[in-house]
Amino acid sequence: MNAPAATEYADEYVHWTERVRATYEAISYTCHHRLGDHQLAERVAVQVVAGLVARPGVFRYFGLPYSGRIAKLAEKRIAEAQQGRLAAVGDWDELRDSLDEVTAAHQEVFVLTCVRGCDDEEVAATLGCDPVAAAGRRDATMALMRHIATPHLSGIAAAEMRS
Repeated sequence: MNAPAATEYADEYVHWTERVRATYEAISYTCHHRLGDHQLAERVAVQVVAGLVARPGVFRYFGLPYSGRIAKLAEKRIAEAQQGRLAAVGDWDELRDSLDEVTAAHQEVFVLTCVRGCDDEEVAATLGCDPVAAAGRRDATMALMRHIATPHLSGIAAAEMRS
């Protein structure tokens, strides 16, 4: 298999970040109508998106699997907001900036594993390394995404991500 040009991964990663932005905006808009408070809706939205980023395998899906994961995360945060218990953590601009700063090496692994759904053998063949190295790169990229997401998750949401 011929390795795609690095710009292909960069372009696909940018498309993915646009999907993340659109998801954030849609959640914020919908939650605003449910909660009646724009700032509270934004706090819910950033925590939901951070939850998706922390466990990014969902990004290979569209439709019901993707929407279902969003709904599961959102309903918990909405309930916390309605009870006055939603933690004030993170911020959309910080989360977006952190995603924009991901290096090209992590972007290519992220696109292959979380957007295209490639397994370690496919990643290895595409990137010209062995499956053990591909697995190590995947693990490092997933750790980076959890690291990026964590400041934007409440303690409750972070515990849910680990379970």
